[in-house]
Amino acid sequence: MALHCHEIESFLPAYVDGEFDAVERAEVESHLVACAACQHAVRIQSAMKEAVKRAAPAVAPIELRQSVRLALLDEEAPPSRWDGVLRNPRSVGLLAAAVGAAVWFLAGGMSHPLFPRHHSGLVEDGIALHRRGLPLDYTASDVGSVQQWLQARLDFAPHVPRFRQGPALQGVRLSHLHSRPAAALSYSVPQAAGHRVTLLISDDPDDGDPPGSVRRLPGREVWLSRSRGYNVVSWRTDEIVYSLISDLDESDVLQLVQAVELR
Repeated sequence: MALHCHEIESFLPAYVDGEFDAVERAEVESHLVACAACQHAVRIQSAMKEAVKRAAPAVAPIELRQSVRLALLDEEAPPSRWDGVLRNPRSVGLLAAAVGAAVWFLAGGMSHPLFPRHHSGLVEDGIALHRRGLPLDYTASDVGSVQQWLQARLDFAPHVPRFRQGPALQGVRLSHLHSRPAAALSYSVPQAAGHRVTLLISDDPDDGDPPGSVRRLPGREVWLSRSRGYNVVSWRTDEIVYSLISDLDESDVLQLVQAVELR
């Protein structure tokens, strides 16, 4: 099955980390052969990974921004600024991380990302993640455990909702949407054998409405989209967007959203 550029973007971290099996890797590489933009994106992702590894091998990439900021605040400028920096191993590491960030910025950064950014991409990228069913980073059926695990790894504060009835939590996988961190929670649906539900939680400070048409449910307003046989129901809580994705019927998906306890 041919992949599209927006799907490649969603899978870049997993591809560069070598998490794909032989068939999936061949599928990605068949697209890369003919797509210069995606080849460039892979090179940038690989360069950033190497810069982070050299700068702070013991720190997870998702925590890099906070660690660099705190370290820079603690750093006192020596009398001879550049001489002191170059003699300080920690400063050299920070400088390598800054170089990696500069490479990303020159490639487009937030203002001109490697791939066009628009809200409709949230739907397509979410569906792509759901379809691939990549391995979970953390397996657990307890909402509290998943909440704690995410709090230690994300630089925003998502709330893992509970379902009063229906889907059973299986675990979570970390991802990125347009260079922003995201979490994909995976659920099984006991009432509908063979069906899965993904709840995508992403940081979106742009403060725009999620994509789709408005649906008003008791106590909440949601946005419904449909693409490639999947229904996506999204809602916003401050700067965080939640998107529930499944191939269940529209009425069934909306019923699941009604069963979500937001707080």
